[in-house]
Amino acid sequence: MSKNEAYICCIEKRYNMHGAKSRQKNKENVLRRRDVPALVAEIHGVTADHVRKVVRGDRENQEILATYMQIIKNDNLLLQAVKNVIPENTNTDPEK
Repeated sequence: MSKNEAYICCIEKRYNMHGAKSRQKNKENVLRRRDVPALVAEIHGVTADHVRKVVRGDRENQEILATYMQIIKNDNLLLQAVKNVIPENTNTDPEK
């Protein structure tokens, strides 16, 4: 094993790079809420980091904050409507 190969192997072990495919597969199965700051940033033509700073209170921009709050409110209303439609004792496993 050459010096470069040993160095790369050491880095892979340290950062666990050899398991990248399995981590990527696991990420695909995880359901996440949408990235609201990125959506608001796209609407207003700013960066998602800027939107996060506005929400956190580090920056002042009422339009961005209003858009962010409206999207969050609508998401919560949609989630509540779905919860009201689906009965609590619904069996999600079709095999049982």
